[in-house]
Amino acid sequence: MKRFKFTFLTILAAVFATIHLSSCSDSDPDGKWDSMQWVKESTYPEEEDGTYIVNAEGGVFTFECRNYSQPWIENANIDGGNYYPNREEDDYHNLTTDGFKVSVKGNQLIVTFEPNRSGAARHVVLTVTAGDIFYTFKFTQIIT
Repeated sequence: MKRFKFTFLTILAAVFATIHLSSCSDSDPDGKWDSMQWVKESTYPEEEDGTYIVNAEGGVFTFECRNYSQPWIENANIDGGNYYPNREEDDYHNLTTDGFKVSVKGNQLIVTFEPNRSGAARHVVLTVTAGDIFYTFKFTQIIT
């Protein structure tokens, strides 16, 4: 009887596993999220080879994500240094460094460049995310 019970439970577990696996769908597999679709709301800065060119005086630039409602900031690489939002404070929507600030409000990304008086171009690679999908913005702030 014990052998029958063990065999029956093994077969029953195999049937449930088969049903569970066959009910899974490949229509939306992990890692296959739609790419983030960003629209520049500001007429400036101009884009050149995938990089936004910001003049030495800086400015505020707004981008809108059309297909994700609340993205957040992953990180920024500024002239080779990595910067992160204040994760200890659970604030993934704001990042401020010397001369550069970014915030996310709903689906809007607001990027602010202070005037660049450093004597060298400022290079910023900003990455935003909405979970398993990432988008990278590239900026170069020139000097006068």
